[in-house]
Order: sequence, then C-alpha cells, then structure tokens
Amino acid sequence: MTGLTSSQPNAPLSGADVAAAMETRLLSGEWGVGTRLPSERLLALEYQVSRPVIREALRALQERGLITVSAGRGSFVRDLRPSSHGGDATLLARRGEVTARDLVVARVMLEGQTAALAAQNRTEDDLTDMRRILAAFDREKSLAATADLDVAFHESIAVASRNPVIQLMFGSIRPLTHGVVLRSLTDRAVRGIAVPLHDVVFEAIADQDPDAARAAMTDHIETAQHFYGPDLDAPLTDVLIRRATSSPDLAEVLRTHRAILPDHND
Repeated sequence: MTGLTSSQPNAPLSGADVAAAMETRLLSGEWGVGTRLPSERLLALEYQVSRPVIREALRALQERGLITVSAGRGSFVRDLRPSSHGGDATLLARRGEVTARDLVVARVMLEGQTAALAAQNRTEDDLTDMRRILAAFDREKSLAATADLDVAFHESIAVASRNPVIQLMFGSIRPLTHGVVLRSLTDRAVRGIAVPLHDVVFEAIADQDPDAARAAMTDHIETAQHFYGPDLDAPLTDVLIRRATSSPDLAEVLRTHRAILPDHND
C-alpha cells in the first residue's frame, strides 16, 4: 500500500487518506491507463477500511479526473493529459512530465505579458506591496522563506495586472514555479543574475513602462536556460530530489513542501 499514511497517528484511515495512497499508485503507473481497479470489497480489505470509505476515495479520484466510474462495470484509470479534466500542472509534475524548460517557455509567455499589464494597471498600493516583498526577500536568510517571497513577488505582479484570468493561470502553475525557484535559489550562478532582475522588473512597473517590464521579466525567467545545463530538460521533480542530496536546506524544504513531489516511503 504505497504512500499509505493516516493524517493522525493511530487514527482510522479516512477517505482522503485512501485517495492519496491510491493517487500515488495511479501516478506511478502501477495502475496503468485503462486498468480496471480492484473491486470495492478488495480495496476495503487491502486498506483495512469500510466500503463507504473506499467509495469516498473513489469519488475524490473521479473528481480529480484520475478515474472513471461506470455503474456495474467498476472503476477505470483515465489517461491524464494536460488539456483534459484532471490534467493539472501539479499532477503532471508528480508524474515526471514537466521539465524546467517547459516551465520557462510557459512562464515567459504568461509572466512577460503579465509584467507589461502590471506596468499599465498597477496602483500605488501594488507598488507598496511589491516593495515590502522585495525588502523582506533581501533580509531573509532561510531558503524556505526566501522561495515563498520570490513566488509572492511574481504573484503580486499577477495581481497588479488586474486580469483575473491571468491570476488564475498563475495560480495553476504556482507549485511548479515554487519548485523552479528552489532550483534557482540553490544555484549561485543563477541566483547572482536572476535575483537582481527583480529590482529591474519592479522599476519598469513603477515607471509604467510595459515594454521594459516585459523584457526584464523575460530576462529574469530565461536565466535558467543559460545556466541549468542538463537540469533544463530533466523532470523538475527529479532535479529537486537530486539537488537535495547535496543541499540540506533544500532537503528540509522538500520534506515540508511536497506539492509537486511524488509520494514515496521514507
């Protein structure tokens, strides 16, 4: 029962616990696309829970688009595609299908235009918020908090764009952005070039210069293309796990922030 843990020690497994364990098996390929899952009775025996708990878990998996449930036939594993229901970025990353290059290309398209719109639409309150985040970023020493502030700065620009769809789009890739930020902040060369560009982006937005804001954001994001080397085309999850073996700070962050990491038995 891979990844099977209860939210509370010695507590009975909930439907959410079972759904999380089954999701791990689905994403790992243990249950391949089109596979019929074991019956509710067998799953209840395997996870040592009641059949209503199994039904709750199956409903959760169905809502996430990971399985289809057919009355009288059973539950079947769906093909998880980026454009399909259930094809969210986090699940794709956990399945090893997202590289840093994928994210760089998408972020340049999204965040370049976002910065340009922010330059056109920002308010003084937006600038105050950005200044606060950047000042806290400069003072912060811990990797975990620094990464959170880095992502918060990019999110503040999405807010300043005044486009709710852009904000939703940024929210959908936020966990992946957090992952690639961790990769960048633990690389001295990338950090030395990319971090100062935060201020360049901010100044362009403050000056209400859309072209400069777009160019600065593009330069900032594309730093990865120049310095990541082989990491650029490796699954982002693999890159983070590998780098954590030589970075205790990153290892600690990944222990508490596992949104895009595949579950595994420690």
